[in-house]
This record gives sequence, C-alpha cells and structure tokens, in this order.
Amino acid sequence: MNSRTFPIALFLLLCVACLAHGLYYYPRLPAEVAHHFGASGQPDAWGSKEHFLVVYLVTVAVMAATFLGLGLAMPKIPNSAINLPNKEYWLAPERRRQTLDYMLPRLLWLGSLTMVLLLDIFHQSFQVHLGKATSLPHVWYSMVAYLIATAVWCIAVYRRFGKRESQLEKRSEL
Repeated sequence: MNSRTFPIALFLLLCVACLAHGLYYYPRLPAEVAHHFGASGQPDAWGSKEHFLVVYLVTVAVMAATFLGLGLAMPKIPNSAINLPNKEYWLAPERRRQTLDYMLPRLLWLGSLTMVLLLDIFHQSFQVHLGKATSLPHVWYSMVAYLIATAVWCIAVYRRFGKRESQLEKRSEL
C-alpha cells in the first residue's frame, strides 16, 4: 500500500467498525438509554435507544463526509479557502499538487483518530446502558489523549508548512 491508500483504507475500516459497533449493541440495549452524560461521566438525560443509535450513526456519517470529503475535494477548493502557514508559497501552482497530496493522508489520519475517539466514547456509553458501569469509565482520559494527538498533528503540519522549502534546505545543510 502506498502512503495514500493505507490512510484511506484505515479510515474507511474505522467508519465500518463504528457502524458495526452500533448495530451490534443496538438489540442488546434497553428501550430507554442515556443520551447525555455530564462532566463527571454520569448520565443526566434519557431517551429511546433508536434515537441514540441515530445520533451515533449520523455523527459517524458527518465525520466520514467531513474528513474524506474535504480530503478528496481539496484540489477543487480555492486557495483562499485553505488555511495553511505560508499558503502563498505552498499553494503556488508549481507546488499545489504536492502540498495537497501531502495533506490528504494527514487529514485521514486525523479522521481516524476521531473515529477511534467515537468508538471509545460510544463504547463507554454502551457499558453504562448495559449496567456494566455507572458512569463513563474513562471519558477524560479519552478526551485528553485525543487532544494531545490532535496537538501533535497540528504541530507536525505547522512544522512542515511553517517554513518555506528554501528555509528547510538551509536547516538541513547545517
């Protein structure tokens, strides 16, 4: 697999895993489940399991459309709508294709991290619904891990595009 195929495959696999996850647990859920959890991880709003499943699947669909759609649509997006350090340099006609080819897999890695977070949070909620936990077991660890991974992703993108290529070459010569 090349550097573009693997992130796409992983992202799509995680999307399918979220779908299978929801469909697997749906028949096992009680008729009424928690729809919202407070900051402590305790359930504080209730509703039907049908509504809960729809929220899960719509969230996955929106994230899939956002990450995959944005990544694949980037060649058609005007430069003015792309937020990138030194974008005049990196999105110049002679570098635009290479820049966008670099960004697609990175967007899908971020999307994969997001899908893993969704799987984890919804799995924790299923544990509560099935009586295996009284609150979300490790929601804050999940969120902090996701935020750290997202920060690392942002730093890596900024390091790549924060300097012009000529500045990068000068650094490597030192």
